Amino acid sequence: MISGFGTERFGHLAIRFPVIVSIIILLASVFTTAGIPKLGYSGDNIEILRDGSVEFDDYDHLLSTFRDFNNDAIVLISSDKLNTLEGFESFRELHFDLQFNPAIESLLSPFSLASFDQKAGGWQSTVPARFEDEADLKRFLERMNETTPAFQSLVSPNRDSGVIVIYTKAEALEDANVRQTLESYRTVLNDYRVDGYNVTIAGQPAIRADLVQSIINDMKLLAPLAAFVCAIIAFLIFRNLVSVFLCIFPAVLSVIWFLGILGHIGIKLNFLTTVLPVLLMVIVFADTLHFYLKWARNRAVDPDVDGFAILKGAISIVGPACALAMITTAAALLSLTLSGNFGLVELGSIGAVAMLLGFIAVIIALPLTLYWATRMGFTIRSNPADKLAIVTRPAIAMLNQSKLIVAFGIGICAIGLIVHFNLDSRFRLIDYLATSSDVAKSESYIDKRFSGTTPLFAIIKLDPSLPMLDQKNRNTFYSAKALIDQVFPSTSSYSLDDFAKEVEKGGGQISESDIDGLPEYMTSRFISKDRREILITIFSSASFTAHQMGDKLNTLNSLLKKSKLDTSVTITGFPILSSIVAPRLMDKLRISLLAAVFLSIFIIMLAARSVRLGLACLIPNLLPIISVEIILWVSGIPLDISITVALTVAFGIAVDDSIHLLNQHMIEMQDSDVISSIKKALREVSPAMLSTTVILVVGLSITLLSELPIITIFATVVTTTLVFAVLTNIFQMPSYLILMGRVRSRPKGNE
Repeated sequence: MISGFGTERFGHLAIRFPVIVSIIILLASVFTTAGIPKLGYSGDNIEILRDGSVEFDDYDHLLSTFRDFNNDAIVLISSDKLNTLEGFESFRELHFDLQFNPAIESLLSPFSLASFDQKAGGWQSTVPARFEDEADLKRFLERMNETTPAFQSLVSPNRDSGVIVIYTKAEALEDANVRQTLESYRTVLNDYRVDGYNVTIAGQPAIRADLVQSIINDMKLLAPLAAFVCAIIAFLIFRNLVSVFLCIFPAVLSVIWFLGILGHIGIKLNFLTTVLPVLLMVIVFADTLHFYLKWARNRAVDPDVDGFAILKGAISIVGPACALAMITTAAALLSLTLSGNFGLVELGSIGAVAMLLGFIAVIIALPLTLYWATRMGFTIRSNPADKLAIVTRPAIAMLNQSKLIVAFGIGICAIGLIVHFNLDSRFRLIDYLATSSDVAKSESYIDKRFSGTTPLFAIIKLDPSLPMLDQKNRNTFYSAKALIDQVFPSTSSYSLDDFAKEVEKGGGQISESDIDGLPEYMTSRFISKDRREILITIFSSASFTAHQMGDKLNTLNSLLKKSKLDTSVTITGFPILSSIVAPRLMDKLRISLLAAVFLSIFIIMLAARSVRLGLACLIPNLLPIISVEIILWVSGIPLDISITVALTVAFGIAVDDSIHLLNQHMIEMQDSDVISSIKKALREVSPAMLSTTVILVVGLSITLLSELPIITIFATVVTTTLVFAVLTNIFQMPSYLILMGRVRSRPKGNE
C-alpha cells in the first residue's frame, strides 16, 4: 500500500476525539467565515510578467522618469457625424465636461494641443474657438491630418472617430477605487451616447476595472454554482440526500476556509487566482468521493461490522492515497514558483495552501461527518457507482497487447516533447478581457483605426553636461529617430521632433523657453523631469505575436548597435514585456511543467517505496499533457499563460487517478500476481476514477460561464486534459505496471 507519510493519523485522531476536533473545526469555520467579507480583488495585469529583469527595470524607469502611462484611460468617440460641425463640437463639449471630474489630473485631446505662433506670442490652442461653417471645419481637419502627427494620433484619418486620453490620479486607480472612478467617467459619457454616437472607454484603468468586476461576478456565480452541480452529480450517483451532504460538505468547508484566510491576511484575488476556489472545490469533492465510495462499499458489504472500525479502515486504505494526491497537486502548483514571476509565484503559493486546506477537509472533516452520520443511524446498502466498473472490460482485454500499448505511448510522448518546446507563445492584455466587454471592443477598434493601442518607447539618453537642445544632443536624438523610422513608420511615432516642427511652422526655432510654455502633462510625454532624457513614443499594434514584435525589435537593436547608439537608446514599453519577457516566462513555465511531472513521480516513488512503480506512472501522466499540446500545435493555437498554467494544474489533478490505481494495485499484490492484481485494482478503482473525472469535468465546466477568457481557456484545457488522463490511466497505465512487474520478476541471469 502507498505511504501517506503518516498523514492518515490525523483522520484516526479526529474520530478518536470527535467532540474536541469538531469544536476546533467549528471555531475555525466561524473565524474564516468572518474573513470572507474582507476579501479583496485586484485588477493588476502587467505585474503578472514581473520577474526582476532588466526589461522591467527599464519599464519602471520609464514610468518614474516621464509619467505613469499605466494611468492613461482612453475615451473613444466614434460617429460618422464627427467631421460635421455638430459632431466635432460634441467632441469638444465631452472634453470640457470630463475636465470637471476630480479623479482626472489632465486630458490630452485635439482640444488640448498647442500650436506655436511667434507673431501671436508663442503657444496657442491648435483648435480654433469656433468655426465659421462646415467648410471651415473640413479645411481645418484636412490640414491637421496632413501636417500634425499629434492630431493624427487623436483623430482617425477618415475622421469618423477620435480619442481623449485621460491621465487619472494614482489614488483613484487603487483596487478599491478603480471601479468607482471608471463609473464616474461613464456617467459623463452616457450623456453623449445618443443616436449616431458611440462613446466607450479603453486603456489600462478601464482594463483593471473590468477585470475587478469580472472577478467579483465570477466569485458570486461560479463557486456556488460549482457546489450545486457537484451536489446534483452526487445525487445522481447515490440517489440519497444524506450522501450528497456528506460528499459536498468537505468541499464547501475547504472553500470557506480558503477565502476566509485570504480575507483575514489581506491577499487579493486576481485574474489568475480567481480560479482557485472552484478548483479547490472540485478537487476536494473528487477525493471525497474516492474516500466515500470505499467507506460505502465496505459499509454495504458488512453492515453488521462496527461502523467505527469500517471508518478507521477506510482512513487507513484511502487516506494515504488522498494525501499523496493532494501533495502531488500542491507540488504541481508550487512548480509555478520556479517561473520567478510575481503573479505565478503567488498563484503557486496560495494554491498549495488551498490544497493543504483541502486535505484537512478530506482527512479530518470528512471522517468526522461520516462518524456523526453513523452515530445518528445513517446506513447505505448499495453503491450505484459500482456499475461503472463495466468500462474495465475492454481495458482488461487490452492487457494482452501491453507491449504494443507501451510502445505507442512512448512514441506519442517523444513526438509531443518536440512539440512542447516548439509551440509559439503570445501574451496580449486584450485576451484577458471579457469578450463582450466594451473595453475589449474599444481596444480592438482603436488598434485598427489608429496607429495602435500599445505604445513602444525609445528613451534617448543625453549628455548631462550639455544643455538639452545642444547640437550634440540633437544629433543623438535625430540619429536614433532615423533608425527607428526605418523599422516603424514615421507616422506612427510622436516625440520632441513634432514640437520642433510645430515651432518652425509658427516662424521660430525651438528653445527650452518654448518648452517651458507647455503644460507638464504634455511635456512629460516626451521630456524627462530632469531634461536629461528624451522620449520617442512609437504606436504599435496589439495584434502582433511575440515572434513578429521580436523580429522588429531585433532589427532595431541591430541598427542601433551598428550605429553605436545602443548605449544611448533604451527600448521599453509593454511590447517589450509581451515579446521578450512573456516568451521567457513561457519557457520557464514549460520547464516548471516538466519539473512538476518529475517531482510528482519522485514523490510517488517515495510513497510507493519503488522506483519501478513510480516510473510506471510517468508516461500515462505525460500523455494527457502531450496530447493537448499536439492538438494546440495542429490547430495553430499559441501558448499563453492560462494554457500553460492549466496544463500544470491539470497534471497535478490527473496524477490523482494513477495514485489511487497504484495504491489499490499494491494492496491486491499482497495476495495475487501482477496481472490478477491489476484486474482487481481496475474493477475496484475505476468507478471512483470515472465518477471523479465526471465531477471534475462538469464542475470545472462551470467556469466556462466566466466573464474572463483566461478562466474559460483554463477550464477547457484542464477538462480536456482530464478526459485524456482517465483514458490513459485505465487503458495505458496497466500495461506499464505489467512491464515493471516483469522487470521485477526477471531472473538475475537474464538481466
